[in-house]
Amino acid sequence: MIMELNIQVNRTCLYILLFFFAGLMIIYLGGSFSEKCAIQDTDMAYSESPLHIDVNGNKVAYYDYLPTSYSLSVLLLHGMRFSKENWKTLGTLDTLLESGYRAIAVDLPGYGDSEQSPDLSNEEFLRQFMTKLDLESTVIVSPSMSGGFAIPVVFSGRPVLSGWVPISPVSISSHKLEEYQSLQLPVLAVYGENDNQFRSQVEKYLGSIPGVKMKMIEGGSHPCYLDSPDVWHQSLLHFLSGH
Repeated sequence: MIMELNIQVNRTCLYILLFFFAGLMIIYLGGSFSEKCAIQDTDMAYSESPLHIDVNGNKVAYYDYLPTSYSLSVLLLHGMRFSKENWKTLGTLDTLLESGYRAIAVDLPGYGDSEQSPDLSNEEFLRQFMTKLDLESTVIVSPSMSGGFAIPVVFSGRPVLSGWVPISPVSISSHKLEEYQSLQLPVLAVYGENDNQFRSQVEKYLGSIPGVKMKMIEGGSHPCYLDSPDVWHQSLLHFLSGH
C-alpha cells in the first residue's frame, strides 16, 4: 500500500515537472518568435497608409516605404491617368523596399489625394517636395506627363540627382538635342515598342545622352511598365544596382 502511494506521488511529481518544463518551452519559443517578428518588422518598417505633407500651403499625399537603412532613394512620379496608387498595386514600391531602397510615390498637384498648387510651377513644386523630404541624391522615375516636372529639375541640377528613369516622358523637346548630349547623369530611358507617339523622340533625344541605358519593352504601349511589370522591375533594379 505504501509502495503504491509512493508510486502515485512520484508520478504526480513527474507530471508537475513535465508541465513546468513545457510551460518554460512555450514561453521561450513564444519570446523567440516575437523577437524574430520584431526584427523582420524593423528591417522593413513602413506604413501602408498614405502620408501627407504641406507644400506651399497645399496638401500633398505620398507613400514612403522606408527601410531602416538604405543607400539610395527612388522617387516615383506618375502619368496623367494615374496616381501614387499605381506604383503600389503594380508592386514597384514593395520591389524597391525588398531590395533595400527607399521608395517614395507622390500624388502630383491636382491628382489622387493631393491639392492643386496654383502658385508653383511644376519644377518648383517638385523641388520643394524633395526638399521637404530631404531627397538629395535621389533617382527620379518620371513616366509620361510627369516628364514636365522632372525634366526641368534634371537640367537645373537642383537638387543634385543620382539618376533619372524617364518612361516616354512628355516635354522631351523642351530642351535642345545639344543639351541632352551634354547631360552628365546616369539615365535609364524606358519606352514601349508600340509607343508610336513618343518612341522616336525617346530614341532621338534620350538616346543621345552620354552613357544612357535604353530599354525598349517588347510589345509595350505608352505606359509600357504596365504591360510587362517583371521586365520593368528587373530593368529598374539592374540600373539601380550600378549606383
